[in-house]
Amino acid sequence: MLNAVEVFKLFLLLSIGFLYLWGQVWLLIGPLLNESLIHRKKEVPLLQEIPILLIGGLIINYGIIICSPSLKGSLIFGGILSIIGFFCYLFMVLRTRKIFRLSTYTLEKVVGSSFICFLFLGPILFLPLFDWDALSIWFLHAKLIFSAGTFNQVTDWLHPSIAFSHIDYPNLVPALAGQISFLMGYWNEFLPKLSLFYFLVPAILLLFSFYQRNYSFKFLIILIPFSYASRLWDGYMDGYLAVYFALFTLFLGRYIKKPKPVNLITGIFCLIPLLYLKNEGVLGIITGISMIFLTLLFNKVEVSLRPFFVTKWKIIISYLILLIPFFVWNYYKQNWGITNDLELGTSQSLLRFGDRINNGSLRLVFENTFFELKNGLMLLGVFLIATFALKNKIPKEIIPIFSGVVIYCLGIMAVYMVTPYDLQWHLHQSIYRTLLPVNMSLYVTCFFIFLSLENNQNVKNEKFQE
Repeated sequence: MLNAVEVFKLFLLLSIGFLYLWGQVWLLIGPLLNESLIHRKKEVPLLQEIPILLIGGLIINYGIIICSPSLKGSLIFGGILSIIGFFCYLFMVLRTRKIFRLSTYTLEKVVGSSFICFLFLGPILFLPLFDWDALSIWFLHAKLIFSAGTFNQVTDWLHPSIAFSHIDYPNLVPALAGQISFLMGYWNEFLPKLSLFYFLVPAILLLFSFYQRNYSFKFLIILIPFSYASRLWDGYMDGYLAVYFALFTLFLGRYIKKPKPVNLITGIFCLIPLLYLKNEGVLGIITGISMIFLTLLFNKVEVSLRPFFVTKWKIIISYLILLIPFFVWNYYKQNWGITNDLELGTSQSLLRFGDRINNGSLRLVFENTFFELKNGLMLLGVFLIATFALKNKIPKEIIPIFSGVVIYCLGIMAVYMVTPYDLQWHLHQSIYRTLLPVNMSLYVTCFFIFLSLENNQNVKNEKFQE
């Protein structure tokens, strides 16, 4: 049981933790996003700016950890950056305090998002790590970082006893969990999970930027995040990968409907964290870039590179800064001899792909894929039938999103076709998790159709009343 002192420490850790992340990112990326450390652009909605900064803070903090000789050193250096950045942000708030006055509508968003965040905080903190992958991969990595007090080779990533632990996986959450345990001075099966909460809060805030007093938003909030709620507190990264990919599709859909640059910028900020959650994040990035190009093509947007780089170079630099830890970790893996157990891209993987095409394994992969996606596809079918029945137009937002669903799904199926493990076993162990981004994207597609139906019905009601 937690005593009063430990509860106070946890509260302090949560509060200071968010400020710590906020200060770091404001110092490094604030000038690029807002053109100044002490001024704020009015065009960025507050409920989009806050989570963007927190996402950036998580990634920058990870970069500091993996580049520092010790966890203690990373905290000292990060703390100095954070204090400077936070005071710059505070000065900006005092200068522009009128911007931060909350309307009733905004207050509803804040209360709703806060309620859901604290609803998830309970199981995150009070349910211990239990599932195998959480214990043997993500939080084993975290324990190694905590025990060694550093991220470098002293952590003994290549020790034979942990060869089973997928040591090539991204380590943002494990590094943060190790840092939290280092700060508190002990390790258990509860405390390191607090790292998940820091990833949850930006996602929920971004989700509530779509808040409206209608049924379609209630539909969205029930399916994301509650349809796979346990995946957000059990220590797996699959749930967060799916939520952030779904958020990208939501902002891309909003950009298609209302082509404001801030929507696309926010969507890309949701895409970058995928690289730091699982290896599948690379597939998510490829899919996301494909969806963006399809969107620009679909909207017949002519992109001239020179004006684009002249006007958006600061945003591009922000993205590049957030990609640095990804390349640093890949550099470490190459130097330390860490390889992926799936042998992707090797001649053996191509031979396995050919063999499985010939022996009928493709049918097995299709059957398992359809089984996992059947609920989302059925729900999509219901909404499409309703659209045709009510003689409404299919919203154009869903075309690039559904294209992305197909690309991501085909990518996951291709990985299973080249796996060196027994195919039946591998499918049984993981496909219900690896297809979560596809399912959530199907739900996003349904949301945009539902929103279109609801808006059209409101227009008809207004005309009838006239």
